[in-house]
Amino acid sequence: MTETIACRSCGVSLLAESRYCHRCGRAISATGPSERNPWIIAWSLVAIAITVITWSVLKRDGTAPAAPPPQQAGTPPDISQMSPRERFLRLHDRVLGAAERGDSATVTRFAPMALQAYGMLDAYDDDLRFHAGLIHLQLGENAAAIALADTIQAGSPGHLLAEILRADAADQAGDRKGFDRSRRAFLANFDREVASGRPEYTEHQKVLDEFRTRAEAP
Repeated sequence: MTETIACRSCGVSLLAESRYCHRCGRAISATGPSERNPWIIAWSLVAIAITVITWSVLKRDGTAPAAPPPQQAGTPPDISQMSPRERFLRLHDRVLGAAERGDSATVTRFAPMALQAYGMLDAYDDDLRFHAGLIHLQLGENAAAIALADTIQAGSPGHLLAEILRADAADQAGDRKGFDRSRRAFLANFDREVASGRPEYTEHQKVLDEFRTRAEAP
């Protein structure tokens, strides 16, 4: 019988040898303290690499975050001081912005980096899961996007952003019936969900309005 373990973040069942949760993206470790040390070091090196690459790209593009007053003139801002959430969202914006411009090379380069940053977060919410789902969709990883939609609705039944992830995944896969199910569920839950006042709905108002237009189209 195949041995399984549960993800400490979302509780989904995983194979014992799994390194990452397919649902929420968290790193999985079932090893003892001595065995975990190499992984802690490895993730630290990944975080450093993400920090350096992200800073160099954002500096080149002129979109680097403003730094507090430097102690010495000419000292560049330290992007390592960004929180894990800020780092992930900055990489997410880089990927989605490139996708809108049709820059597939940048998407291919930065999407895995963004998902690595997502995996290193110490806390998750529905908004972050939605952002991660959008990145998975850019990579054609429809099953991963749907898994995140399931996670969102496990805690927030009827969540509109989850239905958008499902609909877009179905659309990419050519699953017209799947798209229609999500379209109908989105419209059925729209008024009640918007009235709930979820903060992520305010942030993604444009996304909701655009999908509603698609969902209502013949």
